[in-house]
Amino acid sequence: MLKVQKFSLAALMVSAVVSGVVFADEKADVKFNDDVSYALTAYSMTQAKLLAQQGEIKLNETQVNKAVDDVLKGKFTEEKIGELTQTLEQFQQKIVAREQAKMKEIAQKAQNEGDKYRAEFAKKEGVKTTKSGLLYRVVEAGKGEVIKPTDTVKVHYTGKLPNGKVFDSSVERSQPAEFRLDQVVKGWTEGLQLVKKGGKIELVLPPELAYGKQGAGASIPPNATLYFEVEVLDVNPKAK
Repeated sequence: MLKVQKFSLAALMVSAVVSGVVFADEKADVKFNDDVSYALTAYSMTQAKLLAQQGEIKLNETQVNKAVDDVLKGKFTEEKIGELTQTLEQFQQKIVAREQAKMKEIAQKAQNEGDKYRAEFAKKEGVKTTKSGLLYRVVEAGKGEVIKPTDTVKVHYTGKLPNGKVFDSSVERSQPAEFRLDQVVKGWTEGLQLVKKGGKIELVLPPELAYGKQGAGASIPPNATLYFEVEVLDVNPKAK
């Protein structure tokens, strides 16, 4: 959607110039006027070129030059501006449709990879599956009281996608994470209750126990299955 927004801003600037919303101050400094004239045109063309580099369009230099010439000569009527607006709206719709199709493809690929990964992980020695679909393997049980959802835990963890790519790691940052257990994804809330302070556990979260159909940022696609290695460093019960 970022590409659409950038293009819309450039289109708005051009529309403002064409419709007469932007006026030159006759008393303004000549150099400043020249600079603004250059900047408006350069910005609009930069955005158009960016779209071309991203493969959204193929710029026609003849049409580009004609558009600039037509604007400067005041050849645009209200009817013509309406046609231009309609063309830009259709272009935006195509970009949105293309992005949606791309995201659907990414989500389906993540779903397929996740299904295969969970099936293989379930075959490993010591792996168990809960009713919710969470897969886990306790490496070290830990000692002390059972962790409650309202407890605050301090952990070191590494998170990976089914292809082995690390998307987040407190270990690599050398900075443990601390949070209340009921304020994270469902798979973590359930999984960390299976060990105690000092415990280590492997968790495999199906999408519905992780970030689901939305995904999370650029690192975690929609429908992603997530693998975590977690070590519970400390547990602080909620104050009564």
